[in-house]
Amino acid sequence: MAPMSLRPSEASEGGAFPRGYLTVTAAKFGEYHYQTKDQQGNPTPALDENKKPIISMAAIITLENETGDQFEQVYSIGRPDRYTVSADGQVLEGGILSKACNFYKLMTEVVNQGYPEGSIKDNLSETFVGMSAYWDEIPNGQRTLIVPQGQLTLPGVNGTAPAAPTAAPTATQADTVAADMVAKAVELVQAGIAANGSMTRQQLGGEAFNQNLDTTNQQALMNVIFDQSLVDALAAVGITLDKETFSA
Repeated sequence: MAPMSLRPSEASEGGAFPRGYLTVTAAKFGEYHYQTKDQQGNPTPALDENKKPIISMAAIITLENETGDQFEQVYSIGRPDRYTVSADGQVLEGGILSKACNFYKLMTEVVNQGYPEGSIKDNLSETFVGMSAYWDEIPNGQRTLIVPQGQLTLPGVNGTAPAAPTAAPTATQADTVAADMVAKAVELVQAGIAANGSMTRQQLGGEAFNQNLDTTNQQALMNVIFDQSLVDALAAVGITLDKETFSA
């Protein structure tokens, strides 16, 4: 491996960063599975002290800059079991917004930058899609949070009307996706065992995260990793789960 050049003239611009004048092009509520990296630097599900996946109900906002680059930002809300999401992912029921969550901090900044609080609707897309502003990061504990910092334009102004949300999959479609992703997870476990003799759930999460899938299928695949349906499907092909490790 060649040594890294320290010359400023040979430095790169780095990855795209969600800073600048950005427009919201999509918004939805949903469960978000937090990710971390293993010792090899591969993405893998983040686990709590009980080795359970860290999942939060969240507002997932897509921002787009003037050149068409898109950035997905996630604003945590709270434990998923406290809330119910509408079929289209646009309305959240079941609790009062906590002042401790990141979504509250986003909404506070939105109002501070000129969004009339009385115009905020319960429907997430009606509130956000088409809104433009100058976005930048602010301190948020040991991390930062991307929020509007000025030049806010409301949805519907200057032709930035909210877009209709994408139709949610029907129950039958959702069942089909879940079944397909269980089969996919079985294939990944079988491949992992064939290569290494066993596979942990955390390793399976890393492999699942690296699959070239659309958002719906990727989320479904991550969901089945800790679901009993996967354990049952693996048992049918002679693979058992001992604590957090799959083996034949």
